[in-house]
Amino acid sequence: MTRSLPVQTMMPNPSSALSPMRNFDQPSVGSVICGRDLLVLGAAVAHFGRGLSEDVLAALSWALLNRRGLSEGADMGPAAQAAGSWASALLSDPLEQETARALAVFMQVLAGGVPDPIDGACRFHCHDETPKWADKMDIRAIVGPYLFYAPRS
Repeated sequence: MTRSLPVQTMMPNPSSALSPMRNFDQPSVGSVICGRDLLVLGAAVAHFGRGLSEDVLAALSWALLNRRGLSEGADMGPAAQAAGSWASALLSDPLEQETARALAVFMQVLAGGVPDPIDGACRFHCHDETPKWADKMDIRAIVGPYLFYAPRS
């Protein structure tokens, strides 16, 4: 007899937004996400969130998915995949534990298990950077070392 396990997942930090898994709205990701998109976007979360908390990983996941859901998210498709040789390095065998942790958080966000902590933001940068586009957008959140922005309404 096969026993099914509960779908609910617990994360190590009980005060984290990721614990326990809840049913929130799923992100609007624009076009259908294929397996390669999952790997590239998940690798981007692992790249930018290396060594950071699950809350930062969730915020990065939401920013990438929010951006993909906008019309400007089209630039995250094949061009981003071709340019991301770092994605191949992150996803090599054997998969590092840190990369697996980032992918798990990304998948939990994609499945609707984490609310959007960045209020629809679709771009981000570190505190010590000031990209040109930041002046044309509204800051929505600060999570870890990142500032998150959304287009002006």
